[in-house]
Amino acid sequence: MDPVIKKVAVIGLGTMGAGIVEVFAKAEFAVYAVEGTPELAERGRGFVTTSLDRAVSKGKLAEADREATLERITFTAELKDLVDADLVIEAVPERMEIKHSIFSALDDIVRSDAILASNTSSLSLTEIAAGTRHPGRVVGMHFFNPAPVLQLVEVIRTVLLDDAVADTVRELALQLGKKPVVVGDRAGFVANALLIPYLARAIALYQTGTVSRTDLDNAGRVGIGLPMGPLTLCDLVGLDVVKEVCDVMYDATKRASDASPSLLRQLVLAGRLGRKTGRGFYDYAADAGAEEDAGTDAMTTAAAVVGTGEQAAQLAEAFARAGITVTTIDDPKADVQQLAGSPLVVLVGGDEADCADCNAGDCMIDEESADPTECECCHGAAPGNWFAEVAEVLDARTVVLAADEASEFAVAGVLDDDAAVLPLRVHQETKAGQVAEFGLPLGLSAQHAALVRATLTAAGFVAVAGPARPGLVVDALLFQHLNDAVAMVDAGYATAQDIDTAMTAGCGYPRGLFAILDELGADVVAAGLIEQSAIDPSVVPNPLLLEHAARDLPFLG
Repeated sequence: MDPVIKKVAVIGLGTMGAGIVEVFAKAEFAVYAVEGTPELAERGRGFVTTSLDRAVSKGKLAEADREATLERITFTAELKDLVDADLVIEAVPERMEIKHSIFSALDDIVRSDAILASNTSSLSLTEIAAGTRHPGRVVGMHFFNPAPVLQLVEVIRTVLLDDAVADTVRELALQLGKKPVVVGDRAGFVANALLIPYLARAIALYQTGTVSRTDLDNAGRVGIGLPMGPLTLCDLVGLDVVKEVCDVMYDATKRASDASPSLLRQLVLAGRLGRKTGRGFYDYAADAGAEEDAGTDAMTTAAAVVGTGEQAAQLAEAFARAGITVTTIDDPKADVQQLAGSPLVVLVGGDEADCADCNAGDCMIDEESADPTECECCHGAAPGNWFAEVAEVLDARTVVLAADEASEFAVAGVLDDDAAVLPLRVHQETKAGQVAEFGLPLGLSAQHAALVRATLTAAGFVAVAGPARPGLVVDALLFQHLNDAVAMVDAGYATAQDIDTAMTAGCGYPRGLFAILDELGADVVAAGLIEQSAIDPSVVPNPLLLEHAARDLPFLG
């Protein structure tokens, strides 16, 4: 017979524990709210009351419902009061010895058929369960902060767990209006196992000094379209918490991407833990703020857009709206001498960059006598066929932005050695805006970097600058994040659908990782990862990703 849950106890009344108490009490369960001392229990009461008052002030909860919710909660500092609890959820700090102590005590207090759950975000449920008298009743019930708002509950099974317990907890989560994902016991489970390496990679990139914190956060928030940037999120979660999960995951996996970066360890040692201490990656004092915007003072007054396709047209229009005098050349037969001395030239390969017949201009390389205008798919418009002529008229007076790899290859070795050539990638627009990111090659002058940033900003883009390496910033973060998700599916740990549920319902992602992956295409992501592997051997496309890329198969649907 499946267990019946009527009375619930929550041990630990920090922000998370208090939130779990509120969730159950609102759902009309009788709840014991437990802390170590009467004073801490009263503090927990304050957390719950404040949250309910906030809901009332926003019109999300009636005053009568507020009172009824509080009446269902018994605040106590005594574990012995839990003798009739049907479900006990532990939400204490992530230290195994504390959890063992609590579960051992509960063995002597609650009924043998009561369910014991841990809200741990990363510790081994198997180890917790193995230390109890009845390991078959110990399950993971991992809520996400703030528990009253976020819908995900990870239900963690162990090899010791009774199937009926897992089914009961899953159904209970549904009863609470949550979205449960049932998975096995491994470090980080689903959401944290994907989120934390993404955050760690972002921190590792920031500590190199090649990307500003504002640009890094804009890459995640605007470029990928996530609720907030990685450094802002770290500050919100708490740098000590991020480090703690990194350490647990690295201890289990020994993957370099799971290790806590040195800068993170230093900030934790220094007591700069994020918002809760007033300083982390950002300083939250009233008189402190993020780095100032570069503004538009250094923007160019004239620019040329050379190439074809929608992106060329978009850039030309955006520059014109910013008051820049724009020269557009979209005809391979046009006179390119007019570009000499131009302060900024953008090369856009357009759709022709992927010409299937001539491979973006290779027909001229393969056959010196070939007439590129006879190419059936691009009629000579592929950048490899005529961008070299453009490059020949440019010199050190011009900053060249190459908007795609075909454009970069077309001018390589042709441009003057002193000319500044920067990769440019314009990403899809998200709710927060549209990122235009550019690479900073070695030796680039601060004046040229400022000109590019100011011009892109004036044109309405969110400018992001990073090292001129494969993936730049946005794709360097995103593609490895997606690859981790594919690896989780390939390992048989979770389905693509469950992973998307975890990331949207637990981490607030507007779209799941596999929804993003399917839109980009497995072939695009795999190719990008292969390029990134040229400078970082630890980046390896997962075999399942390569298989989907080879067969042009989506992961969803």
